[in-house]
Amino acid sequence: MLVRLSLALLAVVNFASMADGEPPVVELLKLHTSEAEAYRMCRDAAHQESLELNPKPVFNWTNLVGEHTQYGHLFVWLHRGRPEVIGTIFSTRMSDAAKRKVVHEFHTLATRQLFPVTPSGSNYQWLPERGIELAPLDDAPAVAAGGQRQSQMRSLARTYSASSRSREGKTWELKLLPTPLFTYEPEGGEVLAGGLFALISSAGTDPEVLLLIEARHPASDDKAWAWHSAALRFSDKDLSVKRNGKLVWSSETDESKHGDINASYTLIQTPDKTYTCYHSRTIAELPDAP
Repeated sequence: MLVRLSLALLAVVNFASMADGEPPVVELLKLHTSEAEAYRMCRDAAHQESLELNPKPVFNWTNLVGEHTQYGHLFVWLHRGRPEVIGTIFSTRMSDAAKRKVVHEFHTLATRQLFPVTPSGSNYQWLPERGIELAPLDDAPAVAAGGQRQSQMRSLARTYSASSRSREGKTWELKLLPTPLFTYEPEGGEVLAGGLFALISSAGTDPEVLLLIEARHPASDDKAWAWHSAALRFSDKDLSVKRNGKLVWSSETDESKHGDINASYTLIQTPDKTYTCYHSRTIAELPDAP
């Protein structure tokens, strides 16, 4: 198995430049990691087969929209080296300066239904109803050997563009991060190699759209490899995704891709719950930076 974390991306957000009075970086990382560790991401309804949490976040981000800045860490859960869940744990100060809001955001990356076990102290549970589907990229080049696959994945990712639109009608053109969040070569199975990419807006550095690009067996041939991809929601906004200028994914035209907002904005999820974002709990504010 070969797994590569994008260390360069971990530096995209300079937490050292956080606003005065915000909790220290180490305290935020400790909080967000412990929140991620509290989940059991299971591949079976009996909760006998669990995914493995990658202990280090693959990305750090901030979002400056809103009354208080949001700080987040992005984690992946793996099965034999392939990411099957991606999740952000983020937190922000509340109007009551003594309290901090902790939010959990997930999307399944598995092609089969998963059965997460949400920690008991959470206000909501994540219960995805199905897996995702990756579509073949018919115009993609043949899957190359060895290290050339990394270059191929990056080239394929650059064929995508995306935009987001708020409920108030404000729009952003999203920017592809040039380095993948995570690349992998699983231990056998239906995937030869893959990469997870993110598109972000100028409103912050948190991912709005995720791209999963994999060399997989074609449906009709379990010996050959071909490039496949999926575009995935990671935002509460309306999203549109294009490839080579052609619309391939839009929540504005497809109800199944909507991020439905519920319970006074404390719960957001797609109809099939493959994506969810929720206010998990409120805690006492962390110590201020000295």
